[in-house]
Amino acid sequence: MKLYRITTLLKYYYHVSINSADRIFDVFYWPILDLLIWGFMTYFITGISKVNLVSMILGGIVLWVFIWRTSQDFVVYLLENWWSHNIYHLFATPLKKSEMVISLCILGVLRSLMAFIVLSVLSFLLYKFNIFTFNFLHLSFLIMILLIFAWGIGMFISSLVFWFGTRVQVLAWSTIWIIQPFSCVFYPLSSLPPWAATIANLFPTSHIFEALRASLAGSPLDYGSLLYALIFSLVLMVITGSLLVKAMNSAKKQGTFAKPE
Repeated sequence: MKLYRITTLLKYYYHVSINSADRIFDVFYWPILDLLIWGFMTYFITGISKVNLVSMILGGIVLWVFIWRTSQDFVVYLLENWWSHNIYHLFATPLKKSEMVISLCILGVLRSLMAFIVLSVLSFLLYKFNIFTFNFLHLSFLIMILLIFAWGIGMFISSLVFWFGTRVQVLAWSTIWIIQPFSCVFYPLSSLPPWAATIANLFPTSHIFEALRASLAGSPLDYGSLLYALIFSLVLMVITGSLLVKAMNSAKKQGTFAKPE
């Protein structure tokens, strides 16, 4: 593994981003739109209820951007190579699979951080909500688990792209929104019907956002729950990483890269 190859890929993704309005638009537009809609809604609810939901919901929106952007960008920037017919050239170079995967992981984190910073500033300016008043260690730990889980999701979808081509590219945008209703981003796990709570308990994201609400309320965190979320995310990343390598090898062996779709 060579560091200069990883940095070269990151430079390539940088130039793809700054020369594509779509990629710039993705980082800021949808997260800001979510912040405005949910922020206004929580202000309305707070006005008719004694329960202050602003911190709970805005905290969820600000943290959700890590799993959203990281998992989606992992796949979308891989698809950029398919759309530009550059994927064949990448695999004709000495570039290793691990270097490509690491560069996509780093890219997702960088773009997530950009969105996180923008949302954090706007949520403070618009709603006087400061994400940095949370326990820093708790916040860092929650973000770390979200990133690991997001990488696992991104690797899984990318493996499907290598197996089936761009026919399944819609999964790059839709998968994360299938997970969100069971992630308890905006509401507690206890508010779900039993069948939905059973599914939500399986996802590490629900445990993360339950921990976020506990931290906001000044309650102790359930470290057993967070340990489960961490182990689940790590196992998922290892399994999907293995699937991605197999999918890459299969696509390379079958010559999928050279076949127009």
